[in-house]
Amino acid sequence: MTHPLMPSVSPRALRSIPALLVLGLALAGAQLDAAAPIADKHVKRRVELMATQKAAITTLADMMAGRTSFNASKAKAARRTLVKTTGDIRKRFKKPRMDPNSHANPLIWQQWDDFETRAETAKDAAKQLNAYTLNGLLRTVPSMVQACLSCHETYRNAPNDFITH
Repeated sequence: MTHPLMPSVSPRALRSIPALLVLGLALAGAQLDAAAPIADKHVKRRVELMATQKAAITTLADMMAGRTSFNASKAKAARRTLVKTTGDIRKRFKKPRMDPNSHANPLIWQQWDDFETRAETAKDAAKQLNAYTLNGLLRTVPSMVQACLSCHETYRNAPNDFITH
């Protein structure tokens, strides 16, 4: 039975969603793990916050893609991590601290109200995650990833991977 607002989706199409999610995350946050050292401890905490979120989403995406077996307790732990860390976004970005190796766009502080709204959207998406079943993840993780990518598209500077000096 299909919901009138949710068209029937083939199992094959559902299997491709996790790969697309992981690809999007990889493109949006590839430099978090291999970033240059950050001197400012506050900026470092921001980067650690984002890396923690990326790890939690990767855990869920791996289950969705079948790279790891679905494990409800691990999925719930990842959800708890996302609820906590998305709730900390505003606190970690409140003061306009910059570091040469940070990817935060100064636009964050110029458009603070919009940034706060997007942080709240991410927090709401984290709370809506259904970590009880694989189908629950398939339905709810895309909204979480979209909340992350939406913010990163506007407020994260793309790292320059081609620096040769």
